[in-house]
Amino acid sequence: MRDLIIQLSEVNYFYQYIGVFLIGATPFLEAFLAAAVGKIIGVSLVFGIIGNWISVMLIILPFDALLTRIRNRKSKEKGFIQNRVTKASELYEKYGVPGGAILTPLVASGHIAAFASLVAGASKERVIIWHTVSIVIWGVIGAVFGNYLRYDIIQ
Repeated sequence: MRDLIIQLSEVNYFYQYIGVFLIGATPFLEAFLAAAVGKIIGVSLVFGIIGNWISVMLIILPFDALLTRIRNRKSKEKGFIQNRVTKASELYEKYGVPGGAILTPLVASGHIAAFASLVAGASKERVIIWHTVSIVIWGVIGAVFGNYLRYDIIQ
C-alpha cells in the first residue's frame, strides 16, 4: 500500500484523482481506503466516495431489475415456505438494510451487502439510501484516518 501511495503522490494530479476514484470503486478497498489515500496525497475524499458509490450502484440497479423480474413471475403455489420467505424479507427490509450497509465494510465489501439486501427483498430505494449514507460515513472516517497518517508521516 505504501508503494501505491508513493507512486500516486508522484504522478500528475489528474492521475491522482483517477487513482483515488478507482480505489473507491474497487470492492474491499472502497471509500474508506480511497479517502485515506486521497487525504495523504492531497486529493479530496469526494473522488473516493463517488467511485465507491458508482460501483455499488452498478450492482444495485441491474440486479434489482433482474430480481424484480424473477419475483413477478406467476407462482401457482403460496404455501408455508413462500409465506416464511415473504415474512423474512419484510423483517430484513425493516431492520437489516441500515445495519448491513453500515457494518458490512468492517468485514466484507459493501457491494456484497447491497446484493444481499436485494436478494433478501429490500427495496431498491432503501438499499440506495442506506448504502449512500454508509459510503459517506466510511469516506469521512477514512479521511480522518488519512489525515492522522499524513500528520504522522510529516512528523
